[in-house]
Parts: sequence; C-alpha cells; structure tokens
Amino acid sequence: MAYRGPIRRWDLFWIDLEPAVGSEQAGDRRPAIVVGSDQVIADSRAIGIVTVIPITKLAGKTRRIFPYEIRLSAGTGGLAMDSIAMPQQIRTVSCLRLIAKIGHLGDVDLQAEIEDGLLVVLGIETD
Repeated sequence: MAYRGPIRRWDLFWIDLEPAVGSEQAGDRRPAIVVGSDQVIADSRAIGIVTVIPITKLAGKTRRIFPYEIRLSAGTGGLAMDSIAMPQQIRTVSCLRLIAKIGHLGDVDLQAEIEDGLLVVLGIETD
C-alpha cells in the first residue's frame, strides 16, 4: 500500500525500487531521501512523482565510498543503521513507490553535504 500522507523535502521513506535494471539501486524496501524543493514536490505530487536519493547500509561495503556520497549515522532521520546517501543514484519515481515515512533529516550540515554531492554528480559549479 502506497503512502498517502504529506511529503516534504528531506523526508526519509521506505520505497520500492523494483524492478531495477543493471546497476540501479534495487529492493522492494529501501530507504531514500526526498530532495526536490517543497514547491517542486507540490507540483510533482499533482502528477504523482517525487525525486529521491536512494540510501544503502554502510555495513559490509567492500567498495570505496565516493567523495560525493554522504555518510548518515544510525538514528539520523530515523535510520536504524549507519548508511550512505548516494546522489549518483538520484531518480524521480512514482509516489506509488513510497511505502512508509521513516523520518525527517533536520541536520542542516548534512542537508548541505547532500546538496553539494548532488552538484558534483550533476556537474553544476557554483563558483
């Protein structure tokens, strides 16, 4: 059953990313963080989409963590374990993929790190 409540920037949700193709993040229950502005979310909600960054658990990772990825400690935004936000996996998904709200990322320093990671991934220079 899809989540039907309000959606705001920096909310964390359990989402269903199946089916996936190739190296896309997958899973029928994966955490993700909403990154669109509240205005864009409101506009997009009218057509049933939202832009998210998937999150993966840190435990057991054997690959290196890229400089644009953001470490999120357990408890951050309601996450149960240390995790990594992956801006390189940004995607716009149907609101029907949102399963349940986990929490909200209120830490402005982490928000800024995520925004910086997105800028790097998208090749946007701010200087």
